[in-house]
Amino acid sequence: MGDEWRVIEAESEPIPDERSELEDAFARVSDAVYTLDTDLRYTLVNERARSLFDRSVADAVDEPADADGPEKGAADSVTDHLESLFGDAHERAFERQRRITVDAHDERTDRWFEARCYPDESGVTVLVADVTERKRRERQLEDGNRRLRSIFEDAHDAILVGDENEIVAANPAASELLGLDRSEISGRSLKEFIHDDHNVSSAWETLLERGRLRGSFSLVRPDGTERIVEYNSVANVLPGTHLSILRDVTEARRREAELERQRQRLAALDHVNGVVRRINDAVVTGSTRAHLERVTCESLADSPSYEFAFIADVDIRSKSVTHRVEAGIDGYVESIPLSTDADDPAGRGPAGKAIRTGKMQVSNDVFADPDFEPWREDAREHGYESAAAIPITYDGVLYGILGITSARRNAFADEERGVVAQLGEILGHAIAALERKRVLLGDDLIELELVIDDAVAMFDGPDMTGHSIWFDRVVRTGDEQYLEYGTTDSETFPLFEEIVECVPHWDEVSVLQRSAGDVKFELAITSPPMFGVIDAYGGYVEAAAIHDGKYTTTVHFPTGTNIRAVMGELTDVYSSIRTVARRQVSPSSESLEQLQAQLAEALTDRQRTALEMAYYGGYFEWPRNSSGEEIADSMDVTAPTFHEHLRAAQRKLVEAVVDESDPV
Repeated sequence: MGDEWRVIEAESEPIPDERSELEDAFARVSDAVYTLDTDLRYTLVNERARSLFDRSVADAVDEPADADGPEKGAADSVTDHLESLFGDAHERAFERQRRITVDAHDERTDRWFEARCYPDESGVTVLVADVTERKRRERQLEDGNRRLRSIFEDAHDAILVGDENEIVAANPAASELLGLDRSEISGRSLKEFIHDDHNVSSAWETLLERGRLRGSFSLVRPDGTERIVEYNSVANVLPGTHLSILRDVTEARRREAELERQRQRLAALDHVNGVVRRINDAVVTGSTRAHLERVTCESLADSPSYEFAFIADVDIRSKSVTHRVEAGIDGYVESIPLSTDADDPAGRGPAGKAIRTGKMQVSNDVFADPDFEPWREDAREHGYESAAAIPITYDGVLYGILGITSARRNAFADEERGVVAQLGEILGHAIAALERKRVLLGDDLIELELVIDDAVAMFDGPDMTGHSIWFDRVVRTGDEQYLEYGTTDSETFPLFEEIVECVPHWDEVSVLQRSAGDVKFELAITSPPMFGVIDAYGGYVEAAAIHDGKYTTTVHFPTGTNIRAVMGELTDVYSSIRTVARRQVSPSSESLEQLQAQLAEALTDRQRTALEMAYYGGYFEWPRNSSGEEIADSMDVTAPTFHEHLRAAQRKLVEAVVDESDPV
């Protein structure tokens, strides 16, 4: 026998020729091989088989057997081992006459063996191979598959497997994302859940071409809710089968969007505050109204937060809105429909509402706001999504409308809305101040003398025949609040008190001084309709009086004022008002030399000394450089005497500036 195999003696041995052929065949087989006869007794075991199972008994298999069979030894040890591993397989293969392949684990060597049993009528031939490495690879693969299954089942991200038309597998996270049971997902297409605004066909083509694709889309659940997902898809993980991992980033995107909106709002607030600073600078430098309005619109239009801005005039009587100034756009106000009429669609937008309510009005989504329908095509053309209209007002007077647009949706909300709204108040205050300054310091004025014949009677006041009341000065104390100073005689004052009770906007009258039959009074007034109209056009009341129940007044307006419009609004307030005279006048003004001459004549030496020492000694500085006591010591007078001289000098100085009469 050769070195590659050994034959275990059985009850009948092969004849020499057959044995030689069998030996040759076994010599050519590199695998471990052994044979069994019809009684499943071992007849041949080659060297490879013996070395696999017990190399220490390699020579024992050649010892002759006695009459009762082979002598127990190394061969028995090998065959016993084989029997323990594959005995059942031998029997099943021979009984069924079908090939059987089995795996067995050898605990002694901690290795795996595969036995392929080939039965025929003469017995069973068995080929054995060491498959330990394969088993280890299979175990690793199985462990890997188990981990993959665990990842698939436990992953927080949704995982879908399928082709373009059908999902074949979905993990629990996909069920949660899609809002369906897993059994309901299988067989459906991912395309069913993708929002219409996503180009699905193009995405699939790109995926198949590149093999991988990343991106995001809006996912629509069966209940109609939307989620934003980021996807990572891999094509052909199996032929024709693709894998997609979907991550729900809705909340993250919302947080990012909110942070971006906050950043934009902070930037917009900074921009608006910059506009406010520029307006204030323009006011300080004594700019005109036109310059103020131009600075405002240009500053807003130059800001990256806004698209363009405009200021428009408002004619309440004609219900029209007309252009004054604009920036970032040309001819805008003339090109769009605008009205103050609530029954007109052109008057139901932000501008019309702001004019009627006197409060800022916004459309934070012009494409969703039904009242903004007349201007939607304009919004598309000029690229804005939010619009605001801010009334320019001061003390209840409307000077115009400031319009602002922004490419940001919800631009005019929260803090930004409040700051933008202040622009109307700041502009209104500045324009009112400039108009009054222009009236007071202008070279020419329009003077109107107006009369209301039945002024007292219209309020059901007392008979004023033979009685007169003079109003010398009107002082604004706050929004819609005024104090009017005047005189009358003692006999008329009780009738005046009755009139105060009758006139709704006259609050109360107080006596300041009674002397020589005259009464000096102070009249508190709230929201006087005539003063409101006059203020709106930059005018002021020069003088007024009541004679025999008739109210007369002299009013000054800036040159260029639309007197027709003024009288139209005054007539709406008092239908019987009429113009007695209209003239162009130059306001009287004292030169500095004349004022100094008057004061030199009016002040005593001690009063002038007290005033000059207080001024040059820093008494009027804040904080004071010198106290009253220190200056009194310098004058060599007592502190009460110094203050008496100083108050007298200050009174004469103020009289010379604010009173037309000569200082005394």
